[in-house]
Amino acid sequence: MIFQKPAFIVLSLVVFNTFAGVTYLSVAHSETVKPKINDSTFQAGEMAAGAPPELRHWGQLVGQWSTTEESLKQDGSGWQPSKGADWNFMWAFNGWGIQDNYTSPPLSQALDDESKRQRGINLRIFNPEEKQWVMTWLTTASKKPQSFVASSTTDELVMLTETKDARGNYNRITFFDISDTKFEWKLEWSQDQESWLEVYRIHGVRKQ
Repeated sequence: MIFQKPAFIVLSLVVFNTFAGVTYLSVAHSETVKPKINDSTFQAGEMAAGAPPELRHWGQLVGQWSTTEESLKQDGSGWQPSKGADWNFMWAFNGWGIQDNYTSPPLSQALDDESKRQRGINLRIFNPEEKQWVMTWLTTASKKPQSFVASSTTDELVMLTETKDARGNYNRITFFDISDTKFEWKLEWSQDQESWLEVYRIHGVRKQ
């Protein structure tokens, strides 16, 4: 989906005013008004009564976060800074799941072309019978959703794709070092699910 930022034209306005018996014209000057980029109002929600207790593992991330990020250089020689993001986690499905919205670069950074801003959404539910998480990731640039299964504890959240991506890799994502104010995140690739290569890192700091 390509988002084009519109510009609205405010036309000159001619108003007839009467003061002390004298009628005169008042003219408002025309100007171009650009709409502000506006994130939707954040609503955290709450966990549903009777929902699987494992939801609290991801529920500890509910809130608004800022990230700094880095990627592995293509030649594997080291790490380079990447774009940061706004990352908001909230309760979904009336408190029976977790949704998070990822926006990169953050909305505080203006872009000339809004279609260049990555917008993504994760939906996460827990299957009590199989004792695992089921998740879907979708972005505005995606051709199709990406699905994960995951395990979780209060200390670590691990997501794994069941099929290979277009590069021929399985993806493993881990949230770790989670506290009230920060978390760490890493993406690893593997072709055999035995040896893994870390290729991306995210450092989250809580805003609210």
